[in-house]
Amino acid sequence: MKNLKKQKNILPIILLVVLGLSSCKKNFTGEVEDNDFNREFSPTRLNASTVKDTAKITWKAPLYVLKGQKYTVDLSTDSLFAKVDYTTVSDTTGVKYIDPDIKLNTPYFVRVKANAFNGRGESVYVYLPKSFKLNGQQYLRVVRDFEITQTTVLIHWFVNTQTAGLTNIVFTPADGSAPVNAALTAGDVTAGLKLITGLTPATKYTVQLLAGQKSKGIINITTAAAVTYTTTLSTGANLATAIAAAANGDIIGLNPGTYTLSAVTQVLNKTITIRSTSSNPSDTKILLRELDLIGDGAGINLAGVEVNGNYSGTSFGVTAIVLYGTAAATGSPATFTNIKIDNCIMHDFTRDVIRANYATNANDHKIGTISINNSIIYNFDQVNTNGYYMLSLEKLQVNAVSITKSTVYNVGDGMVNMGTALSTTSGVVPAITFDYDTFNGFGGSTKYAFIDANTNACTFSFTNSIVANTPVNGTLNTVVFRASKGTGLTFSNNNYFKTNVTPGGNILSYAGLLQNNNLQIDLGWSATTTNFLLTQTAANTPVFSGSTNGSTLGDPRWAY
Repeated sequence: MKNLKKQKNILPIILLVVLGLSSCKKNFTGEVEDNDFNREFSPTRLNASTVKDTAKITWKAPLYVLKGQKYTVDLSTDSLFAKVDYTTVSDTTGVKYIDPDIKLNTPYFVRVKANAFNGRGESVYVYLPKSFKLNGQQYLRVVRDFEITQTTVLIHWFVNTQTAGLTNIVFTPADGSAPVNAALTAGDVTAGLKLITGLTPATKYTVQLLAGQKSKGIINITTAAAVTYTTTLSTGANLATAIAAAANGDIIGLNPGTYTLSAVTQVLNKTITIRSTSSNPSDTKILLRELDLIGDGAGINLAGVEVNGNYSGTSFGVTAIVLYGTAAATGSPATFTNIKIDNCIMHDFTRDVIRANYATNANDHKIGTISINNSIIYNFDQVNTNGYYMLSLEKLQVNAVSITKSTVYNVGDGMVNMGTALSTTSGVVPAITFDYDTFNGFGGSTKYAFIDANTNACTFSFTNSIVANTPVNGTLNTVVFRASKGTGLTFSNNNYFKTNVTPGGNILSYAGLLQNNNLQIDLGWSATTTNFLLTQTAANTPVFSGSTNGSTLGDPRWAY
């Protein structure tokens, strides 16, 4: 009896030692447990997994579980749980949340505890510090910019059994004003499209497709801004004279027709906009030899126009847009504003889309942003194959470069050249972004196909796009990305095919490149393909849902 009593006294001590040794332990889910001695009565291995509109929260039962044990699961948008948004009591070791049980696109933190039961107190909470969220079902098609105006947008969705019960579309403005709720008729549902009117110009909306309370898709759109033209020209007017006379900030409107700039045209120390009044580049054309931005404050916005480098019918422009210092062909220091190309068609130049490498010294030329959006660019550096990049930005200090929702084919031997080593004292780290683009037939002459940033720091993100048929001129450099060590390089959620350094090689063989969710589905294009319209088949279905928001990859204009 004496020995047994000693053993009984030892057991609690052993238990305390064991608990003390394990008080800082975290399991594989990264859960956090309160520092308490009743953890043997607490759940463990808390985990959250999501698929589209469903979240599953699971955990392992306590070591000393009682039959009939129940658990409380709390969800909160606050990691400290100052406010609990949802509470669920379960008699199993798991719960499921399905839209619309909880909100979509909302990060939630989760915790769980074992409830008081059969004379035993409740356990401590176990927390999962990493949040989760539901993206929801996605049956909305990607929105094409040419279907968005100042006050309207044409919305499309997939017609299938999952969308047969659609009821309405809700447009929620980011500024907090009242949502626009558009009811869907049976005819709308069958047609798979609806023109929404009554929107506010220059406003960002979250668009949600609904079947009752059930979400069938969420996207974001921004309506076009209202435009006030400083001057408006018609066919026959002298565009060169209007550009020379324009003041900083002026907007030159072009009525449908053809306008010729047969001499090199200069934009001196000012930023101007040239845009079509129709917003249709197919009916408003500029025959251009070269557009030079010269000196501090120079910049250009092109919108809704076709820029044709075959300005004379027999002679081709060399580069569409060139940056110079204080005068033409000089490399003296200059700080430019921005270059923006939106909803344009540009083609048939012998070298680059933009050339910004004339600075005498690195960093002598500076610019804010260069952006190309919702545009088609083709036949650059193909009349004479000279090994030029689409964007030659050597020596230029630039904050950001973006090419989005655009189609680029038969252009140059590389995308972006920033190959001159720049001074690091500026602290500027350029952000290079390609998103929802279609690229076909480019690259070669042993160039760096995607970017040559030399030893310069930059971030490079290539996402939601389609890349095919490269190289078209010889071979690529065996390294298709070049940038400083530690630079963020991302190639994710893309479809690429017929892309290689050498036959049988892999264009993405590059150490340090982050790659996720990429596809390699051959869409049947050759290097001479110019129509990239996607027709969904069983084989290429993933291309229609492979983007980061579940929509179609590539330039949206080809999605349907």
